Order: sequence, then C-alpha cells, then structure tokens
Amino acid sequence: MFFLETARLRFRTHEPQDEPGFVAMHTDPEVRRFVGGSPWTVERAVHRFRAEYLGEPTHTYGLWATIFKSENKFIGSCGLRAPDVSHPASLAFYLARPYWGRGLAREAADGFVNLAFGCLRLDRIAAEIEEGHGASERILSKLGFRLVSRESLPASARVICHYELGHSREAQPHP
Repeated sequence: MFFLETARLRFRTHEPQDEPGFVAMHTDPEVRRFVGGSPWTVERAVHRFRAEYLGEPTHTYGLWATIFKSENKFIGSCGLRAPDVSHPASLAFYLARPYWGRGLAREAADGFVNLAFGCLRLDRIAAEIEEGHGASERILSKLGFRLVSRESLPASARVICHYELGHSREAQPHP
C-alpha cells in the first residue's frame, strides 16, 4: 500500500527488497557528500536500514521509501520529519545518484509540501541543507522556501542552512 503518489513516484514503508538500493545510496560518496560528508560503510548502512528504516514509517511522519514507478524500483527516501514543540515539520529528500537531474527530487518535495499544507493543515514547514548543495537549494527556492538562518558546525567545517516555508507559499506547482 502506498502512502502518497505523484506523477512518477510512489511513497511507501521500507521493505526488505529496498535494502540493496538503500545500502548503495548511502555508501555512495556523492550522495553522502552533502548529508554528513562521508559515505557509510556497508555494515553501517545495513544496520541503519534494518534498525531504523525497515518497516518504517507506519504513520504520516518519517522518511518513506521512494519508488520510481516506471521501474518499480527503490530510488531513495523522502518525507516529513515530525514537528515538536519548538520546531515545525521538516522536509527531507534523498535520492540515489542515477536518479539525479530528472526533476524527481522536486516532484517528491512538492508532493510532501502539498501534503503538509493540504491534508495536514500545517502552518509552516522547515528544511535543512548543507551550504553549497546547489541542486537542493534550487528545489527549495522553486518551492518558495526562504533562508532563515545559517548554522556553522566547526568540528566538521560544515554550514547548515535552515529554510522555512509558510502555508501561503507562492511557488509554482510541479508540472
């Protein structure tokens, strides 16, 4: 059963057959470059998949297995992280490198933004991107997100940019 569907993507709970794609994605240095810096070891990726992703999420919030309809294949994890008392729900999208540059991350992001403001009736959502990740910065810009702060992480020499989008966004829907 699918939680959400867009023109080219389906989002569902992570299943055992997703493990090889998940491991390949998180051991790819280019994929991990802007989400922590270092690729995971195969052992870490397998452990994280089995401990934190397999069978998850089961409700609205979490990172959903992202399935490319035309290939019926796992290509990433996308979704909304749950809000808490001091933070709004947070949009996240991770795709395997062979699926970059096709507009799929924008399509996934747009689907979850529409879910947030439509079905969930949220007032705002957030997103965090490592500075310099041009593709993700462009996606957020096209969706109407605005930069609200920058956070320096001295230990890793990374800078995390914090974005927000209010319900009255003026972004163009994905075709």
